Amino acid sequence: MAAYMFQLEFPGITESVAATVPEHRAHINKLFSDGRILSYSVSSARNTIWCVVNAEDEQEAMELVLAFPLYPHFTEVACHPLLFHNTLPAAMPGISLN
Repeated sequence: MAAYMFQLEFPGITESVAATVPEHRAHINKLFSDGRILSYSVSSARNTIWCVVNAEDEQEAMELVLAFPLYPHFTEVACHPLLFHNTLPAAMPGISLN
C-alpha cells in the first residue's frame, strides 16, 4: 500500500458542518482502526484538514476521501502521493511483574 497526503479546505464551522462532525469523527475513527488513515490534523482556524491515507493507489485514496461525511462541504481537495510517511511509534507501557 502507498500513502497519500490530502489537504482539504472548507469554509470553517457552519451549522451544517457542525451537525455533520459527530458522524464524520465516527467515520474517521473507523478508518483509523482499519489502518486506512495514518494521521489526521485540523488547523486551529478549523478550515483546513490534513490527513494521510493508506491505499493501493490514488483512485482508492480519493474514494476514501469522497466517502467522508464532511466531503460535500470541502471547497478544495489536494492529493499528494508520498514516498514515505514516518511517525513516532506508540509507546508501550512498562511491564509490571506484580
